[in-house]
Amino acid sequence: MRAVRRIKRSCDLKNEVKKSGVKAGSSTDNANRNLSSLFFEHRLTLLELQMQFVDSNIFVSKPNNSGGLTSKKASDKLAKDGPNVLLPPKEMGNLELFLRQFVNLFWILLIGAGILSLVTYFFDRSVAINLYAAIVLFLIVIVMCTVTFFEEKKARNVVRGFSNLLPAKCTVIRESRQMTIDSCDIVVGDLVIVKSGSRVPADLRIIQSTGLKVEASSITGEAEPIEVHAESVAEHIGVFDAGNVTFNGSFCVDGEGIGICIRTGQATVIGQIAALTTEQKQESSSLQIEISRFVKFVTVSALIMGAIIFIIGGFINKWHDIVNLFISGFLVVIVANVPQGLPATVTSELTIIARRMASKNVYMKKLDVIESFGATTVIASDKTGTLTMNKMTVTDVWCGRNYVSGIPEVKYKTLHTITASKERSVMVGLDDFDKPLPDLITIMAICNKAEFEAVGQTIHFGDEQLTLSRRTLSKIDGGENLWRPTGRRRLHSVAPAADDLEAGGKLGRRRHSTMSVGGSKKERRICGTPSEVALLRYADSVTDVAQLRRRYRIAFEVPFNSMRKWHLTVVQDNTINENDEDNKLSYIAFLKGAPEVIMKKCSQFALADGCISIDEGTEMEFQDAYDHFGNSGRRVIGFAMKRFPFNSNMRFSSDGSDFPLEDFTFVGLVAIMDPPRPDTSDAIKRCKRAGIKVFMVTGDHPSTATAVAKEIGLIGPPKEITVQKTKRSISMSFAKDEEEDEERDWAVVHGSLLPDLTEAHWDELLETTPEQKLLIVEKCQHRGEVVTVTGDGVNDAPALKKANVGVAMGITGSDVAKQAADIVLMDDNFASIVKGVEEGRLLFDNLRKTIAYTLTHTMPEVVTIVFNFVVGVPMALTTLLILSVDLGTELAPAISLAYENAEIDIMEKAPRKRTTRLVSIAMLAYSYAIAGGMVIIGSSAAYLYTYAYHGIDLRDIFFSADDYFKHNAIGNFTSNGLVFNEEQQVEIQAQGCAAYYITMVISQAFHLWMCKTRRISIFQHGINNLVSIYAVIIEVLLVLLFVYTPGINFVMGARPPPFQVWFFAPAVGIALWIYNETRKLFIRRSPNNNVVRLFKW
Repeated sequence: MRAVRRIKRSCDLKNEVKKSGVKAGSSTDNANRNLSSLFFEHRLTLLELQMQFVDSNIFVSKPNNSGGLTSKKASDKLAKDGPNVLLPPKEMGNLELFLRQFVNLFWILLIGAGILSLVTYFFDRSVAINLYAAIVLFLIVIVMCTVTFFEEKKARNVVRGFSNLLPAKCTVIRESRQMTIDSCDIVVGDLVIVKSGSRVPADLRIIQSTGLKVEASSITGEAEPIEVHAESVAEHIGVFDAGNVTFNGSFCVDGEGIGICIRTGQATVIGQIAALTTEQKQESSSLQIEISRFVKFVTVSALIMGAIIFIIGGFINKWHDIVNLFISGFLVVIVANVPQGLPATVTSELTIIARRMASKNVYMKKLDVIESFGATTVIASDKTGTLTMNKMTVTDVWCGRNYVSGIPEVKYKTLHTITASKERSVMVGLDDFDKPLPDLITIMAICNKAEFEAVGQTIHFGDEQLTLSRRTLSKIDGGENLWRPTGRRRLHSVAPAADDLEAGGKLGRRRHSTMSVGGSKKERRICGTPSEVALLRYADSVTDVAQLRRRYRIAFEVPFNSMRKWHLTVVQDNTINENDEDNKLSYIAFLKGAPEVIMKKCSQFALADGCISIDEGTEMEFQDAYDHFGNSGRRVIGFAMKRFPFNSNMRFSSDGSDFPLEDFTFVGLVAIMDPPRPDTSDAIKRCKRAGIKVFMVTGDHPSTATAVAKEIGLIGPPKEITVQKTKRSISMSFAKDEEEDEERDWAVVHGSLLPDLTEAHWDELLETTPEQKLLIVEKCQHRGEVVTVTGDGVNDAPALKKANVGVAMGITGSDVAKQAADIVLMDDNFASIVKGVEEGRLLFDNLRKTIAYTLTHTMPEVVTIVFNFVVGVPMALTTLLILSVDLGTELAPAISLAYENAEIDIMEKAPRKRTTRLVSIAMLAYSYAIAGGMVIIGSSAAYLYTYAYHGIDLRDIFFSADDYFKHNAIGNFTSNGLVFNEEQQVEIQAQGCAAYYITMVISQAFHLWMCKTRRISIFQHGINNLVSIYAVIIEVLLVLLFVYTPGINFVMGARPPPFQVWFFAPAVGIALWIYNETRKLFIRRSPNNNVVRLFKW
């Protein structure tokens, strides 16, 4: 009956998976949100697996004797289910992608301006500059679209990154024999052999394991190897916690095993993640949305303004010469309204900011995402390697009832702290320390598989090998980085599956399975698991480990595993060779592992003056020390030792009958942790002051996460709340900002509780674990937050893609994470993210300054056409002079604002609201009416002064434009008794244009300094941007070129005006300075005043 029930259970589980729609290419929301629910094989016993996969011929009692699929059955499955590959998404062709770049309102507007300039040329071919202007506009569009085409093409490599994780070959059992096949030919039911150094080719349910350890950082981002077993697990345990399933793309670092293939291709976990990543809709960045909104505004306003002026001019001129009226009215107004240089300016600013961020170790893959970076309200950051150094370090020791923090002190009268530097002037031996610390240091160094790395060492990966040279090592950064065959800077050394035998028949040590390369240039490189690397580095900082290891010969070793939770090393002291009367030698058993397990094996407790028996009081002291370290977020390791005699003619056996496992002497506890980066705490404080909420996303135990969060200043003391839906308690913390009166809520929540939280709790809770990153992003975005997410593993790719800003780790990040992200941190440092946020805010500020500056000259240009149409004043600007402003004189000053430094309070303000527009009504009022009005007044005064300078009554120039002051005038013009012929009229009109032009452009040169800040006084901000000085020089030189250079000024329609016109621009500059300094003063003093807010932009 039991067998029948198991068969029924297996069939039910199979049907359950069928109903869930697990198949190649499936990307349903349920599948994507809960990948664990798609698996059931981890809950099956070997017998149930045999019944589930009948064709695989599993031998339950001896899985290594299983027959596997027949070749015919494998061929049939391959034909039915398809190859074991990830399906590439439908990619846009290069031509379509290139043409798509032109479907952008900015470029459409520039194309429209170019067409208008071309139309103007065809109506009046005597002005060839219109043709040149059209060509320049078309070239700008083509060049910019070509650049963006190549940038976007580089970013479309996500699936290629997933494909890089798949091995080319693998070993399977078919027809009772091993054979090597292409990984793409694996089918469900194949028995796959996983060996050290090989990559897992599909999702496998392990049916036999011999010390199998798998590193799945390419999937999870976690570097610690996972022990894999073949036992089934309980119903409530998910596949990711089961420990009996290895996933496609994982890397075997130790041991070997046999697994039955349960998923291939797109149905694997990595395939589901790939589908979720590549099928997500790419949303427009906030900068794209704001620019699009601004371009629409400019387009509509230009068309409306042009139409109104054209109609008014038509009525005034009684629709006479309507073609010329349309060209000089409607088209010129549109050309004047279109900021032709703004696209180039914005692109230049983005490039400049990106280059500056690259110097701060922040690489921008998408330029327009910089602005979203600055608008960030929530940062969901990984802990390991981002907030912390990714370098396990011994922080504390408890030994002989004494606490030791950091490096211990010697027992001389003149105590001094021994540093970790190799360049210490005094070498200290272990005997210089109080007992039992020397014994503890000895166990840390000897009962340890970590090794000092030697240059020229050859490390084998299955059939491959890697030789470490100095050149290779120089490319590996400091910190606990690991080299991976995928190209990531991680390094694995794989030991043989079986223990080696040393000479003499004694069982020899099998060294580490995972090699970590860490340390700065002054530190010796150490290979091993992170914990053992930390222990060996600590021992090396206290004594000469090499000399210590030469003293002890390892005779026998039992490696650590998760079942027994201890590591035993039996050694013989080479300095003691005497045999006793029974021909027995003295051996020492060193033991390390989980403190509670080690303590149970001990009967003695080591002190400075000897050993005492362990009693209840001693156990309480031990527990207090253990709890003290554990509650501080440390990983705690216990150490013990025992001396015992053993016959020199005998060999140790692996069954444990001839070496001790009890009555040890407890030596001490060691606390290790991955310490926070030195600048993390300051970065967190800056985020708090800037109003940015920070999530620390980690797979660590909540107590560890809480301790690290407290250490970096992220959270405060915990407080219990209850989730009403499940009645379960959640530990929340409240941290009070030093500069704020109100409390800020921070919470530590286990990821399994997230689905149970109500909408109200989602408004409060700010912490979770890595598996729920995508849920965090969606919930936060639903609440109007701008979310920046960091990630390094393949499982982070969906969240990186979904977030407003996805940030991948450059050192420890997988290729997939880097390709799915918008930004890559080259130093994996959280502080770099905060620097990026500051640069993003600076970009938004500088873009606003640039647009406010650029728009100021729009109304002065349009007014000249209005005056010409309405009151008949001769044109104060030609079309070429208007284009020379947009594409010439204004470009350099506008771009120079991109080099402007941030205002001192930029990170003291809360993130801007989502409703905050890049171009606000207040900005338009300032640029069009206030600043533009001042420029209009000054330029018009200079223009009128020019006519007055030549003795013309200003009243006489009104309604004179149709007949005078142009080529083919109807006759001489008379004013104040003075007569002006056609040549003189054209000369005066050209001088008037030059006067208006000079005053407008030079006023903008003064205005540039007022646009350097939006809140801070220019005197407080200072002139620290040399580029703006060069830009003003270029602007003045262009004015001189267009106005005073013979030939060029003739084409531009300008002539040298009276020198007095140069005094009008400084007057406008003074007026602009007084207004802006007054406005900024009120903004600083009363930022929330309703009247003041009308003038904020």
